[in-house]
Amino acid sequence: MVAPMINTGIQTAKYCNVAGLGVLIFDYFLTLEPEVRWTWNRRWNVTRVLFVISRYMAFAAAGMTSYAAIATRNNEDCSHFSRASNAIHIISIVAAEGLLIIRTYVFWKQSKKLLAGLLVLAAISIACAVSITQVVGNLTAAPVDPSAPPTSNCTFEAGRSSAIQYGFLMAYELFLMSLMVFKRYKDYRDSNSRLVRAVFQGGVRYMTAIIFVSLTNILIMSVVPASYDEMMDVPQLVLHSMLASRVLFNLRESDQDETDGTTLQLSTFRPA
Repeated sequence: MVAPMINTGIQTAKYCNVAGLGVLIFDYFLTLEPEVRWTWNRRWNVTRVLFVISRYMAFAAAGMTSYAAIATRNNEDCSHFSRASNAIHIISIVAAEGLLIIRTYVFWKQSKKLLAGLLVLAAISIACAVSITQVVGNLTAAPVDPSAPPTSNCTFEAGRSSAIQYGFLMAYELFLMSLMVFKRYKDYRDSNSRLVRAVFQGGVRYMTAIIFVSLTNILIMSVVPASYDEMMDVPQLVLHSMLASRVLFNLRESDQDETDGTTLQLSTFRPA
């Protein structure tokens, strides 16, 4: 009775990941017009670089995962492909988080100390998440029987230790959101600025959605059978890319409306 459960879990995970790629493609064309309007023909800076990475590298990451889900790769060594796919996933999500960091930095009146602290904390979180996941994965891995016949490492499954990475990610996002809420009610309590409201409400709304998906991923990896572990791999990536793009579009649109046609720098706020 174990095999059918494993097959059902892996098959469900594959369907969810391929569907995630479809959602990403659909959303891309849905938001192509605001991308052209608010990002094309603008000078290149850190914000635009992060946007391009989070928006377009997500296609490579989702495509590689979808390929792994549908391809038949018996008796192949998939370790290099898996490491490359994981690296692209991480880079894409980190770029999306970078846009949220910039949003928080802007909302805090371009505080250099805050930016430095957030970047250092992000670096520590990434290092701890990757290293702890690796250590726990090695400790919990089943021992290899040298007398057993060789098996393929192309199975569409992830170790439960991967939940640690999403735990660090969720904690960091909660911290960013708490900074936004604190600053909103400390310095912008009586502000009627549309730009302030857009930055705050959009940031909290999008981060709440991302945090919810991270929590869902943690619960799936911790509670449900292990064969379902990869179910939210691409959906998590897609949501980061989609919402990070909307963070920028929403901010640029509100910035434009605030000045009746004259675009402000993203750091221009007028707290009451």
